Amino acid sequence: MKISNTYLSDIFIIDLFSFKDNRGEFVKTIHDKTFEENGLVYQFAESFYSISNKDVIRGMHFQKPPYDHVKFVYVVSGKILDVVIDLRMNSITYGKSFQIELSEENRKGIYIGKGFAHGFLALEDKSIVEYHTSISQNKEAEAGILYNSFNFDWPVEFPVVSVRDKEFLSLTEFKTPF
Repeated sequence: MKISNTYLSDIFIIDLFSFKDNRGEFVKTIHDKTFEENGLVYQFAESFYSISNKDVIRGMHFQKPPYDHVKFVYVVSGKILDVVIDLRMNSITYGKSFQIELSEENRKGIYIGKGFAHGFLALEDKSIVEYHTSISQNKEAEAGILYNSFNFDWPVEFPVVSVRDKEFLSLTEFKTPF
């Protein structure tokens, strides 16, 4: 595993360990020593996955303090464009976004610190995305930013977005709790 910094502090790209042979593939997603050496949380409280068809946008989600959490995301199968936006008011990168393609082919993951909204666009049908979070989901703390309200151009003509995600406040209307 290799962990790389990005231009947003507390956002890291993780190159997962992958071994392929005639039987198939073996992928290591979490290695405590590697995470620990890089100062990253590696004990997660909850894990879940989503299955999305092409052109689905999920996001931009986060949990408000004190239930904010670290999130580790990777693709089991398929391909997505993963996007985060910095919601930390005192950050020099407040309102800036970062994106990366995650896929079963490149075997990359993204580690998202506290204070970021997260979402993705499925680039293929039946894209399976797994998430690990440092604390369990808290329904009352769930929140989001309207997916098309910040300086990011989603590469999709007709996105499929849930009613809930369409009702989030825009970034300019949003008052950050971070």
